[in-house]
Amino acid sequence: MKTKFFVALLATLFFAFAISQPAFVFTEAANEDLPSADSFGVEDASGKSGTYVEVPVKIINVWNGPIQSIRLGVDYDESVLDITSISKVDLTSDWTTMRLGEDRHTLLIVTYGDAIQNGSSGSVVLLNFSVIGSPGDTSPMNMSFIELSNSDGKKVGRIVPARNGTFTVTSTGSFDTGEQENPYPSISGMHYGSIILNHTMVVNKLFTYPCPGTGGHSEYVAFYNTTTGEEIANGTWNGHFEDRHNITFKEPFVLQAGTSYNYTQKTGSYPQTIHTSEYNATGGKITCTKFTDANGEEYYNGIAAIRLF
Repeated sequence: MKTKFFVALLATLFFAFAISQPAFVFTEAANEDLPSADSFGVEDASGKSGTYVEVPVKIINVWNGPIQSIRLGVDYDESVLDITSISKVDLTSDWTTMRLGEDRHTLLIVTYGDAIQNGSSGSVVLLNFSVIGSPGDTSPMNMSFIELSNSDGKKVGRIVPARNGTFTVTSTGSFDTGEQENPYPSISGMHYGSIILNHTMVVNKLFTYPCPGTGGHSEYVAFYNTTTGEEIANGTWNGHFEDRHNITFKEPFVLQAGTSYNYTQKTGSYPQTIHTSEYNATGGKITCTKFTDANGEEYYNGIAAIRLF
């Protein structure tokens, strides 16, 4: 397994000073005056291929603090995971600087105000991983280095017990209503409603379940942010026979877990129809707010059976 480690770029005066003063920083012997903690790192985690997973980095029982700067490296298998972003959480919610290095392995978080006090425990940063491996793949999530700095940056503790974890890729994420036992009556038309997923996933295609022996499909679909009304993505049927039940989006897009999205969907021929106003699917829930059929008749219980993947 190939892993990648990069030396961090220094992003604050705290660590520029530390590098210029090796007597303060680069001592491997235990020093009772240096900021430290009982442990620092991550727990084991898992996620589906094609999804995003947030993994918290936690610090346990700070001592010789307070701590106002944290610099760390995270070693992981780039064929399985990719850190796409980092975010504040718990102990660092009001911190002023949070940076992910260009190498996507090095992190720097700094505050000029609220420090982490002695005795504190909790999360200091969320690692947002894109899961790009295949089901069954694993990756280490190792703390390759940890540096904790006090308020003036002159004392940087590097002797902190690292807590490393393992990430396991599980089966591919999807949203699926499944085939329907009673898909009739069926007619094409315009579907309007909302969808909410119970896991974050990257969407590449929409498959429409056809009634047996028909060419049921979706001709157009668009997804919108329910709160702002902003369009997130849309796709159009290409009409190719071998792919006649799918819409392939030009650019993959992300639907976040627990977030409501509105959709507009135009179906053609005879798609399988779910005759209810809301339906619990595998991976989430879908609703119908209005269905206008090809004859102009309006209904409020017409959901097209689909799969997002």
